[in-house]
Amino acid sequence: MSKKKYKLSEIANYLGGEIFGDPSRIINNLSSLKEAQEGCLSFVYNKKFLKELNKSSASAILISSDLKEKCKKDCIVVDDPHFAYARLTKLFAEEVRETFLEDSSKDFSTSKDIQISKNVFIGQNVKIGKGVIISPGCFIGNNVQIGEESYLYPNVTIYSSTILGKKNIIHANSVLGSDGLGFAKKNDSWEKIEHLGKLLLSDDVEVGAACTIDRGSLGKTVLNSYVKLDNQVHIAHNCEIGKNTIIGAKTAIAGSTKIGEDCLIGGGCGIVDNITIENNVRINPMTYVTQSIKKSGIFSGGSIVLEHSKWLKHITIQKKQFDD
Repeated sequence: MSKKKYKLSEIANYLGGEIFGDPSRIINNLSSLKEAQEGCLSFVYNKKFLKELNKSSASAILISSDLKEKCKKDCIVVDDPHFAYARLTKLFAEEVRETFLEDSSKDFSTSKDIQISKNVFIGQNVKIGKGVIISPGCFIGNNVQIGEESYLYPNVTIYSSTILGKKNIIHANSVLGSDGLGFAKKNDSWEKIEHLGKLLLSDDVEVGAACTIDRGSLGKTVLNSYVKLDNQVHIAHNCEIGKNTIIGAKTAIAGSTKIGEDCLIGGGCGIVDNITIENNVRINPMTYVTQSIKKSGIFSGGSIVLEHSKWLKHITIQKKQFDD
């Protein structure tokens, strides 16, 4: 929960929106419709979210005029709810780009249970469990937690408010808790969405070299226990990776996608945003996943290498077969 609180009228004035409801209602956080609680402000920018709107516990909603009649809660009507939400993240952002004036690594240097190498920077309010080993050149931001017996290879970067469980292994040059690709388009420019969420890695997770795992834009990104990543894997904001799932090198998973337990995902795969993949799914290398996979099994989506003109003919034939 944010330490900042605003009246609904203050938020409406900031956004240039129109209030329908109680202008004195206090808002203390931004949240998705699904995760919202009392005091949260959420937003609806597409009709597909109306089902979630009816079930949401949010105190107030950012919404467009054409959907306003569907909202039974206090609301602020704006021209573009997604852009308004992007602007609003600036109000609730606290130390998003922190200044690290003091290195607290010395607080752990006398511990016999923790090994911290040279040239390691540790921010404030960091918790490090017994048996943790941190190699040279690592950066650990404020409010990070590292569970017992975890091992960080050289030059790992952990952004603020990231939580690592026990016995995690993080290989060199990986970045945990960075911002995702979050921007809202307005005319000819992009408004940055500040990422206010967290990253949570459960126990016995291993992250390969040069991987990037984004924090949640709101809420959290989660890697459950025994997840294993090969090198150069990218997991975007608000994804959830199920227990025992293993992911091959250079696979990219877009935001808010949920992958089940005991999945095997080959190298070089691309998985789009906002889909769900069932438990016990195997996705072969170089597959491009564009829709949810609702049953267990083995799935492939690669194409053979041909001259481009022949490849176009090949794809046309395949498409006709599937259409029939």
